[in-house]
Amino acid sequence: MKLHLAAFLGVITTPGAFAHQIHGILLVNGTETPEWKYVRDVAWEGAYKPEKYPNTEFFKTPPQTDINNPNITCGRNAFDSANKTETADILAGSEVGFRVSWDGNGKYGVFWHPGPGQIYLSRAPNDDLENYRGDGDWFKIAIGAAVSNTEWLLWNKHDFNFTIPKTTPPGKYLMRIEQFMPSTVEYSQWYVNCAHVNIIGPGGGTPTGFARFPGTYTVDDPGIKVPLNLIVNSGELPQDQLRLLEYKPPGPALWTG
Repeated sequence: MKLHLAAFLGVITTPGAFAHQIHGILLVNGTETPEWKYVRDVAWEGAYKPEKYPNTEFFKTPPQTDINNPNITCGRNAFDSANKTETADILAGSEVGFRVSWDGNGKYGVFWHPGPGQIYLSRAPNDDLENYRGDGDWFKIAIGAAVSNTEWLLWNKHDFNFTIPKTTPPGKYLMRIEQFMPSTVEYSQWYVNCAHVNIIGPGGGTPTGFARFPGTYTVDDPGIKVPLNLIVNSGELPQDQLRLLEYKPPGPALWTG
């Protein structure tokens, strides 16, 4: 798959022309919460200003493409909204999720790009979320990978639902969603957001396998730069040659409590 920079920059300037997404809605036991109430709001891409394009968040949707940029932690300038973000109380063992709040075609969109999604937690030092940039350790609690050799779990879906491990140590965490489109070249698209959550429960577990963002992923990671038989929409292989079930996501092993 080849994507030239000039073409990429051209299409992101026209709403609807190039489908991306943001995940500004937190779901708690299937209940939708207001957009950006518990999820850190993110900045618009480049020089585009809200006053020029009223009633749209399209220019928040373009992806991160540099996994070494600090914005890969929680989204474009997300720390700027940390002191405006409320914290949701979540019972360990309960189901939560992220909903796509906007894509290139408007509000309440879908995961447009074929690829996996992952969920990480990072405990805020002294439980101070407002001043936490997410530069500490993260452990993985959920993976949305493939459901067959030809279909990703999240592709064209509205939500990514998962369960907080029941023995997660209680406290205040950043909860990070990443959904990305792998590639056969050293280019990938990342859609990242972080929610503020206060996990309540008995604890007892000891999370293992940690990551840093940026820091853990590399452009040639085998879960990011992949062979052609892991690219659904390349148009270069017939369906029966796809092998999505063989895909191994980047980062540490899943911690289930």
